[in-house]
Amino acid sequence: MPQPGPADHGFGAPPQHGGGQPPIPPHGREATLLPPDQNHGQRPAADPGGTAFMCPYCEAVLSNPGAAQCESCLRPLPGKGTPVLRVQFPTGELKVSVGQHLVLGRDAGQSPVASTFTQYDNVSRRHSTVWLDPSGTAWVRDEGSTNGTFVNGERLPRGVEAPLRDGDQLRLAADVTGTVQLV
Repeated sequence: MPQPGPADHGFGAPPQHGGGQPPIPPHGREATLLPPDQNHGQRPAADPGGTAFMCPYCEAVLSNPGAAQCESCLRPLPGKGTPVLRVQFPTGELKVSVGQHLVLGRDAGQSPVASTFTQYDNVSRRHSTVWLDPSGTAWVRDEGSTNGTFVNGERLPRGVEAPLRDGDQLRLAADVTGTVQLV
């Protein structure tokens, strides 16, 4: 006859599942932390062969896996090369490389792209500045324009720097709207 052990008195190891009951599967974020061979045949979200892609910095799910930058944290996505900021206005396309600052306005002495805006009297001579910082994030700043700089319809306060995302609408004054592209 076996000697009574600690388990016989309610102490020691917890009772084992019996009767063929499967263990309770993990849920939520815990499920994505399992090694692939223990994930019940499902691919983890960050698997390149899966259907969802995640930002390696903030782990946000990317709605456009081909984007040059993350929609949430605005950092450039790896493997996309050096990003270029493009702004397509009705009168021309502007291109800005990393580290370059470009003044938008009608004064050819202050803006190398003044010819893009000369037909618009409501655009200031030195209206706003756009640039691409070393991390690949695009920015715009209103330079004290008379009629305002707008990102997706929101007017920027004078001197405030605002990030630009792929697909944003950048408007100078009332009627000069460009589409932002990060490629």
